[in-house]
Amino acid sequence: MSVRSAGRLSPCYSCLWEPLLIAGVEKPFAIVNATLAIALVGDLHFYGWLGVALLIHGFLRHITADDPFMRQIYARYNRQADSYDPWPHAGSGRGKRPAGWGRGLVC
Repeated sequence: MSVRSAGRLSPCYSCLWEPLLIAGVEKPFAIVNATLAIALVGDLHFYGWLGVALLIHGFLRHITADDPFMRQIYARYNRQADSYDPWPHAGSGRGKRPAGWGRGLVC
């Protein structure tokens, strides 16, 4: 993929804007899954957890294959409130509108 502006052709590499994946899963999820598997199998000898960890990894890989930005989209959605009142409240810290989405405008 390349971007053309002002008669110049510049490469745009996908590794610069896509999230870092480990075996097809986002890095934080893969690390937590592997850490739990190592702890439960190595210390507690729960060998059945290997199958569960592989199933969890497959599920996470399926989600990431559909949309690699799923976690970031959900985290941003979770920070925003479900509905916005047209007037400010004194103690409203959670659910502020992001900059550029009507934040700071007088209604």
